Amino acid sequence: MALPQGFVLEKSSGLPAGFVIDKGNIINTDVPTVAGQVPNPPVIEPKRSMMDRVKALYEVPATMFSGAALTVPSAVSALVTKEPPMAMANRNMFQPTSPVSQDVLQSIGSAFEASKLPPVLPNLGMLPSYARAVGGAPTQVRQVAQTVQEAGPRIAQALRQPETPPMPTMSGVGAAQSPEALTRLQIAQQLRVPVPLTKGQATKELGQQQFEMETAKTYPQDVGRPIIDRKIDQNQRILSNFDAFLEPIGAKTAAPDNLYEVGKVVDNALVKKAQAAKKEIKNAYKLADDSGQTQELINVAPIKTFLNSLEAEAVNAPIITSAKMKLDTLAPAGELSINKLEEVRKMVGRLSGSTPTNGEFGREINKLIDASTEGKGGNLYQDARKLRANYAREFENVGVVDKLLSKKAGTTDRAVAFEKVFDHAILNGSLDDVKAIGQTLKRAGSEGQQAYRELVGQTVEYMREAITKNIRTDESGKRVVSAAQFDTVVRNLDKSGKLDYLFGKKGAEEIRNLRDTTILVYDMPLGVNTSNTSSAVDKVLNKLLQKIPFAGPIVEVGSEALEKQKLTKQVQESLNFTPEKIADELRKGKK
Repeated sequence: MALPQGFVLEKSSGLPAGFVIDKGNIINTDVPTVAGQVPNPPVIEPKRSMMDRVKALYEVPATMFSGAALTVPSAVSALVTKEPPMAMANRNMFQPTSPVSQDVLQSIGSAFEASKLPPVLPNLGMLPSYARAVGGAPTQVRQVAQTVQEAGPRIAQALRQPETPPMPTMSGVGAAQSPEALTRLQIAQQLRVPVPLTKGQATKELGQQQFEMETAKTYPQDVGRPIIDRKIDQNQRILSNFDAFLEPIGAKTAAPDNLYEVGKVVDNALVKKAQAAKKEIKNAYKLADDSGQTQELINVAPIKTFLNSLEAEAVNAPIITSAKMKLDTLAPAGELSINKLEEVRKMVGRLSGSTPTNGEFGREINKLIDASTEGKGGNLYQDARKLRANYAREFENVGVVDKLLSKKAGTTDRAVAFEKVFDHAILNGSLDDVKAIGQTLKRAGSEGQQAYRELVGQTVEYMREAITKNIRTDESGKRVVSAAQFDTVVRNLDKSGKLDYLFGKKGAEEIRNLRDTTILVYDMPLGVNTSNTSSAVDKVLNKLLQKIPFAGPIVEVGSEALEKQKLTKQVQESLNFTPEKIADELRKGKK
């Protein structure tokens, strides 16, 4: 069978007339030429249009059919005309005009030459001359058939090629890319649970990313299976990193469904700390009372003047009226003993929690009481006052802590439900609020310190739950991580400074690195086709080829074995991409 015009034939190939590939004068430019040798001209790829690809649907089968049909007549004619059989075959056979047809025929011819097999056409069998040579050996016949079967996929593959040259799928790493790729590999490898990246993920090179994605989609059962398995493993390793963060934190209760229990642990620690502080204050005041230091009279006229000036505000803040009436009763002449003034303070404290307005004016009244007793009484009373002031700063003046210890107005219900303690303490408050709760718990002994660990641990669980809220699962049943959600969660914690405070500088950086690696794993590069377009094209091509004589059986029987062999090697290179590989490719690029 002959190739189109323009293809030089070579006698040494061992192929029948008309089906030989010319290898040209292979001349290394570093070696001087000798007489008669001409360097190969540069190959200029013709532009492949859609019409060129359509033409190939009939030109390839027509060329193969005519070449096979002319092989025997050419040999017989040569006996009469003395004309070389090859010349007659070239002159009379069908000549394709499409560059796509020529590419396909060239590819098929190369396959025959590499396999040392003769030309065979489905439905026609072996050429008679070759049948006699091989004696019709069944084994050789099967080998010949297997080679011809590869023609179908070659036709389909050529027809699927885009008009513009595709981006390289396995290009080396350029000098400009290598530092970034190396950094990505190292970051992913240094995570608490390392996440090995593919070449496409590390280099972010579009052609490589497209190769990995489409190979996994096109050959999910064999060639692309290792890529799918790697993605499943990466997903599991990303999730396992959260367990690796939890273990050193030491949280025992934190879990996605344990918000109520975590809230109770935090509440118990705060309540015990507050009760212990109150007991200490009570004992200190008792010592001052027993020593007589709280009997000193205090001028409360400034306090009464302030209350009298709030007549209008008293409509919405009953605490003003209550305090005024209490002082008028206990100090009609404007003087009151320290121990009696402390009773006024306690009343103000009880009423402050009823409404936000009462709380605001209650704090103002207590500031005036503190100012009036500044430096009064003896050392025992001043010690008691310091303890009370410290309690106010830690439990009352900090709204986020005060609310955790408060009840709803007029009820015995908690102002913050146990299952909402984590949100109130970590997510909804400011960085100052988080620090206030953290400092209070850290000073609350071993129980308070454990409660703080639970809040930090619950933050890890919150991140894990947030990035796996989608319903997608992989083949192992694990929820597929959402890189977008991970980025949102980390950004929200990071912009307020909470990430650094909760996990420390090093821990926060590790979480950012895990986030960045997750984005690499699940990043969808622009320009990559993720639809089933290629599958649809295959179906259309197969239907068209089935209508062309003997082309249909070629495609139907074809197994794409050669293509899969090449892809398998590329897949392994993609999965085994390491810093050492980058160095190797850079060295190759310098040679």
